[in-house]
Amino acid sequence: MTETLGELAYNLRWSWHPATVELFGALASSVWAATHNPIAVVRDVAGDPRRLEAHAPQLLALKGDLAQYLARPSQVPGAPRIAYFSAEFAIADCLPIYSGGLGVLAGDHLKAASDLGLPLVGVGLLYRYGYFRQAVDGAGYQGENYDYLQPRDVPLRPLLNEDRQPIVVATPFPGRNVLARIWCAQVGRVPLYLLDTDLPENREDDRWITGHLYGGDQDTRLRQELVLGIGGVRTLRLVLPPDQQPTLLHMNEGHSAFAALELARERLVAGLANSFDEALLQVAPRLAFTTHTPVPAGHDVFPSELVEAYLAGFRPMLGLNHQQLMRLGRANPTDDAEGFSMTALALRSAARRNGVSQLHGVVSQEMWAGVGLTVRNVPPASEMDSVTNGVHTATWVGADMSAFFDRTVGSDWRSVPDEAESWRALAKCDLAELWAARTAQRARLLLRIDGWLSAGGPDGLASDVTAERALVIGFARRFALYKRAGLLLSDGDRLLRLLHGTRRPVLVVFAGKAHPRDDAAKLLVQRIVQAARDERFRGRIVFLEDYDTLLARLLVQGSDLWLNTPRPPLEASGTSGMKATLNGALHLSELDGWWDEAYAPGLGWALGQDISDDLDSEARDAAEARQLMDILEREVAPLFFERHGLDYPREWTQRVARSIMTLAPAFSAQRMVREYAQRVYLPAGATYGQRPGGSAVDVPLPLESYGSIPGTASGFY
Repeated sequence: MTETLGELAYNLRWSWHPATVELFGALASSVWAATHNPIAVVRDVAGDPRRLEAHAPQLLALKGDLAQYLARPSQVPGAPRIAYFSAEFAIADCLPIYSGGLGVLAGDHLKAASDLGLPLVGVGLLYRYGYFRQAVDGAGYQGENYDYLQPRDVPLRPLLNEDRQPIVVATPFPGRNVLARIWCAQVGRVPLYLLDTDLPENREDDRWITGHLYGGDQDTRLRQELVLGIGGVRTLRLVLPPDQQPTLLHMNEGHSAFAALELARERLVAGLANSFDEALLQVAPRLAFTTHTPVPAGHDVFPSELVEAYLAGFRPMLGLNHQQLMRLGRANPTDDAEGFSMTALALRSAARRNGVSQLHGVVSQEMWAGVGLTVRNVPPASEMDSVTNGVHTATWVGADMSAFFDRTVGSDWRSVPDEAESWRALAKCDLAELWAARTAQRARLLLRIDGWLSAGGPDGLASDVTAERALVIGFARRFALYKRAGLLLSDGDRLLRLLHGTRRPVLVVFAGKAHPRDDAAKLLVQRIVQAARDERFRGRIVFLEDYDTLLARLLVQGSDLWLNTPRPPLEASGTSGMKATLNGALHLSELDGWWDEAYAPGLGWALGQDISDDLDSEARDAAEARQLMDILEREVAPLFFERHGLDYPREWTQRVARSIMTLAPAFSAQRMVREYAQRVYLPAGATYGQRPGGSAVDVPLPLESYGSIPGTASGFY
């Protein structure tokens, strides 16, 4: 039974399989509640076989269920092999190697690929200290703490060679090779390979390359991206047999763009191309690139001297001089003052490029219109498609709404959530039953909030903020100025009247982290915290510290209204609103990102309509703050609190049912990944005829070119 429990624990499919999570809780309830880590559960029961024997029927049933899941036929037959590169992945609470939306999207992409049976592998970095834990001090100012991640304490396994030695990949650095051990997180049917430079064979500063996510200076960031891009490609060569090498590399943001240079180098060394331009021409159709933000700070740009310092020994392998290399990474290749943009490199390297919503595709096309390719027969880099983001349905839907969906639309919503027909059953659902599920999830959120508040001081929630009565407004995301978290606080007196309305209690819940180096965003966090501590708002405005995936699930599952107030057009997509609508929240948002294409009257509310585009940012903020309060006072609150003699708000709940029915299938991660398959992955496979292995390298280079066990890894300079 111990081996069976280990099989369940080491396959992260449990992160979206409630029955397996229930078993972990039943075996070691206190351990699971404290850690959400199945490896801790395995170790806790190791000395008590009676506990395992008592749950033997469940263990065997779940083992069989997992085996059936892994053996399902692919829903995308004929798909080529894909490698999906990302700097961060959010898969499970116990594996904190993500900071926010990019990582959550990457994790949902892998989960959906597993559900669909796509032959996909993930490639990322294993950060020993991850992203920071947020702690707010007495003045409301954000501080950062870091927890050490021991890989053997979480569901990760080291990749070993035939001699049971760790497989180590080498990335060439000036005068040395940086070695990385490779760990594997099994995400259903998808292996995720994570590179870890914390090895004694490395220099001390190189061991810290995979220390913190987004926590270092530009030098550290560049080194991380060299390991991810170049080391990531070499990892695939080391760990996958020739017939399983990927046809297509999908770069999730520009952090992994150095992969394109490594692919070009392979072709040059193998004699398959006579020049870098020819190599890039061959590689470009086998690269896909997704850009996630129009915000300049979201695009890494490195000083030319720093790039030269790290690539001076590598670029001769490409037949490039310094200026030629720099032009690959400049939006304007003739501007010698520009730094080296990873996004520009990715755009110039990949023949398939997309934004993450329809509007973002248009914005990105305009933003990068000046970037062009120097190789022939490849579309200009400014040609930008779009594939709108989606969320992994089974991961984000709460227990009570899941049970309601099982009864109402059938159990297939988990495996094929993008099938619109099954969701149409919600048009005739029992509204009282839907409201009961919503109330149960709201109650769970309020209970946790009240417990957290009471633990931190004498005050909990206001006495009239109860699951049966209160309207809960959620705002949770990364704190950046363009997201305008403070818009709701613009008119304190008006907000006070809304929150203290007679027989209409309203609770506003904020959560989110500011980047450690974004002082302006930290001041915004402080402003929200101080509002929550203000006597006038205490118990009615709440800021929850240390926003992570566990807290995110509670918030999207328990909120009634999900608020999103970005300054357009800076919200590329946004996915938190998708998760909230899945759970029966209604969405009130700026018409930006996904909401620009999702909104229709009767589904939620649109902010920013009828406000002139000619206003400056300050005037527009003021106008939208007034409009936001108008919508809350005149539309949202009356609709939520009007009962018409019933035990639930009929019109509100009808709108909830219509919102889920319309939006759940359209904005699922399965729809998103299926769309990538049809529009990006399958065309790449068709172009290259599914040759054995479908590799981006026709003649594999010797494995010694990439690394092996410690002490034998080789490099180029």
